[in-house]
Amino acid sequence: MAAITDRSDPSLTYTLPFQLTHKIYRDVYDKISPQNPDNSVKGKIILITGGGTGIGAAAAKVWLEAGAEGVVITGRRKNVLDETAAAFGAAKSKVLTVAADISHDVDTDKMYKETIARFGRVPDVVLANAGWVSPALPPAEEKAATWWSVYEVNVLGLHNTVRSYINSQPDPKKPTGTVINVNTGLAGVTVPGNSAYGTAKLAAHKYMEFIHLEYPTMRSFTLLPGVVSTALTAQNTEFLPFAKDKAEQTGGLALYLAQERADYLKGSLTSINWDIEEMEAHKKEIEEDKVLQTKWIPILPCNGGSGF
Repeated sequence: MAAITDRSDPSLTYTLPFQLTHKIYRDVYDKISPQNPDNSVKGKIILITGGGTGIGAAAAKVWLEAGAEGVVITGRRKNVLDETAAAFGAAKSKVLTVAADISHDVDTDKMYKETIARFGRVPDVVLANAGWVSPALPPAEEKAATWWSVYEVNVLGLHNTVRSYINSQPDPKKPTGTVINVNTGLAGVTVPGNSAYGTAKLAAHKYMEFIHLEYPTMRSFTLLPGVVSTALTAQNTEFLPFAKDKAEQTGGLALYLAQERADYLKGSLTSINWDIEEMEAHKKEIEEDKVLQTKWIPILPCNGGSGF
């Protein structure tokens, strides 16, 4: 897959505002390919929430192709999970399906208990991919329960997923492994009709920075999956003409993030559209200057500013 450098393509309308590097990728390429030996995950186990469809199912397939020891896919609908697992053919033997509603901590605890029962240990990587977006409406026109349900999945669900992961480990005070939160560019912009989803995803992004701060022995990342044609995207038809990114890119980037060479990105934001070579050339700014971590109000001293 060749990088895109021509920014005049109209399909990049919702990509360019969130583009860090000069080169743009909208498909799997060598640096995130499961065929690249550097991305081998032999001996590794991954747990993917929202793993029955879309980006989650595509990530499971990518990890199986990269030699994962085990792939755990979770979601609310067991029949969908089992159908997805069956589609992997012979690789199905490496797949565990767990029905779970991540808004309930009993269910997230169960995800890891069943993983340990099947594979003998907790997963090496957790791809926190499950998400929910309500119809685009002004806040006062949306039922309060519907608005809040977006937080129950995207914020509480993420917290439950991470908390249960930590508490399932031999030493919860010093957890290990890798957690990757699949987020959205809508966390960084104020778009009408997205008050629940936008603020919930911004909270999720900040939450991952707290995880990085409070559990330095565990690797944590926030990932932008691009504009992909999924069930979530279909709820907002405005995005469909721009949904040119591939679902497999998230799983491919997760392969890279699972390796020690990605440690410079710990606690930071990354994207499937960004060129890894360019990012690696700016390790100092990313790791030491924290240029890919959130800033509240940049002019304030607490964020490095000096006021008026």
